[in-house]
Amino acid sequence: MKQAAGTELSKIVRLDDFQFENIVHVAILRSPVPRGVIEKIEVPKMAKGYYYLSEKDIPGSKTIDISDTKVPVLDSKRVHYKGQAIAIIAGPDRASVSDAVRQCNIAITEEAPDYNFEYCNSSRIKSTEKFISGNCGRAHRIVEGEYYMGPQDHYYPEAQAAIAIPEKGKLVVYSSTQWPFLVRDSVAAVLRTNKENVVVRPIQAGHHLDGKLWYPALLACHAGMAAQAANSLAMLRYSRIEDFLYTSKRAPARISMRAGLNEKGKLDFLEARIMFNTGYKSPFASILTARSSRAALSSYSCKNFSITSRAVESNLPPMGAFTGFGSVPTQFALERLAEECSTACDMDPSEWRAINMATKGDKSQGAQLKRTIPYRQITDRLLAISDYPRKRSSFELIRKGNSNLASAPGFGIGLAFVPQMAPSILERSKAEAPAVELSLAKDSSLYIKTSLAPESKATLEIWKAYGSSILGIKPEKVIITNPDTDMVPDTGPNTMSRRSTVATKLIISACESLAAKRFREALPITVKKIYRKSGKTKTENPLEGASFGAAVAELELDSIDLAPIVKGIWIVVKAGHILSTEAAMRSLKHDAAQALGLCLGECLDLSGASATENDFWRYKLPKIMEAPPIVVDFLDDDDDPKGLGDLAYSLIPAAFANALSQALDKPWNMLPMGLAERYKNPYEH
Repeated sequence: MKQAAGTELSKIVRLDDFQFENIVHVAILRSPVPRGVIEKIEVPKMAKGYYYLSEKDIPGSKTIDISDTKVPVLDSKRVHYKGQAIAIIAGPDRASVSDAVRQCNIAITEEAPDYNFEYCNSSRIKSTEKFISGNCGRAHRIVEGEYYMGPQDHYYPEAQAAIAIPEKGKLVVYSSTQWPFLVRDSVAAVLRTNKENVVVRPIQAGHHLDGKLWYPALLACHAGMAAQAANSLAMLRYSRIEDFLYTSKRAPARISMRAGLNEKGKLDFLEARIMFNTGYKSPFASILTARSSRAALSSYSCKNFSITSRAVESNLPPMGAFTGFGSVPTQFALERLAEECSTACDMDPSEWRAINMATKGDKSQGAQLKRTIPYRQITDRLLAISDYPRKRSSFELIRKGNSNLASAPGFGIGLAFVPQMAPSILERSKAEAPAVELSLAKDSSLYIKTSLAPESKATLEIWKAYGSSILGIKPEKVIITNPDTDMVPDTGPNTMSRRSTVATKLIISACESLAAKRFREALPITVKKIYRKSGKTKTENPLEGASFGAAVAELELDSIDLAPIVKGIWIVVKAGHILSTEAAMRSLKHDAAQALGLCLGECLDLSGASATENDFWRYKLPKIMEAPPIVVDFLDDDDDPKGLGDLAYSLIPAAFANALSQALDKPWNMLPMGLAERYKNPYEH
């Protein structure tokens, strides 16, 4: 293994690109059933150099501590989902290891699994968040709806994998992880060794959609156990199918909303009931419920509301983390409800949103809002570039003039507006505060060290551009080092929101400090910045520091099979100062194309069972080259840069569903589309 610690991040490659000798391959013995008691495990005789490791062979902790739950490393007594890890088999020949796993015989007394999360007893509710103000009673008009967003696979560039190498008294772990210090701490606890004896060297995770937060720690523990037993390099590499079947997905969500409107169409009250199916052990349950409960109001003004969000444990594999951490399905539901409210009031959807948007002094989210939401500023630009008013009026004439009740009107255009609130992800956990350490060397090279490392060249280019412009050096002199745990400060999880807002602000601040010191002090100079929340944070309005975006989606229905054909997407964003417009635009276009996958083809029905291989082959990922025209525009300003990572994933599903509802002349409240096969044919009237 020739990869050196401290190598520049842009030079790090995938685990598949490394070459190995004298390797021990690791395979997992998994539960064949979703729930039951393990009575007996028959294991074939292990040849010399092969190892069978079960729960009793774990020298230290039997679990991984994640946020507010503990996930078993191995469990040889009970199983709680199909594919749960029971034991490890490791050896020098990969085919022989796989054969040994297949030859194992597991006797399990099966119990009835429970996948339902909409109605459950209290013992399965792992987190409840309530956000209540005023009274929800009578109103001039009531609008209500049921909304469902199914699970979604992260499908990162490289399937989950881990490599563990005993090296000079330490264990070096290579992992495609967003949280290297969780990997380090978990492996050290499981192997019962000091944290300093475990070094994690992350490789680029690619576009992960926050899917590599905690699961890589589980693989690293399995690989670490094998490496310790064999005193040799050990590698655990999932196949694409294994990754699809057993790793975490977006938690399915069912959301009920009920709005009361006055004579002018303004919100009198809002009721919401949000339910997440978070699978076994419910990782990040409290974070999902906390963020979704606040997202249920979004940026609308409403004095009276009752919002309850719950995370429910089930016999699915651990669900949970996905871009937005619970805000995406909730904002989808709210923007669909907004469309239905405008229809009920016979108002233009854009105007209904405008009269209900929070203004300066609003206290709907708790604390007083210091600025009016820039809704008009954003949508004026968006409606102009998308030609939304003219197109919507034309499509409405077609819809209202459609006399054939057996056919759909066929054309639709939809609008959505959402905030990406300032990052509060994982603030309830024990995660370390985000930090960066910058060093200006004698040759004027700038070294940036942080575990909040970018997964894309776009973010990396932005960081380099800031360092270059503030310090007046060439971009190639800015070096972002690989976030090895023995080289960078412990800065907690590397989520998309944390990286794009908090890390960027810290880097700017550190660069400014270096600029002030460079002509007063001798080089090299090192500056460390840590993100510290002020004591007033709990009372601040969560919309303070938010970025805002709006999107329009236009589609038509195929004349033969009525499949939606997206004709175009337009996005306008206000997210503070954008230093690299090209990089930010490229990133948003990519995210918008990916978000369409949730709308159209990424169908995975886990309502009655865990995923199967057939589900894997039916799962249709979006093809970027087949994406419709996507136009992105920014309203630049002098504010600090704000997050962009969640916006497209909240905007596009809602705008798409609003357009589809107009094209069908009926509400469309479920994504992805394929899940509707469980219910009545959506095109029947």
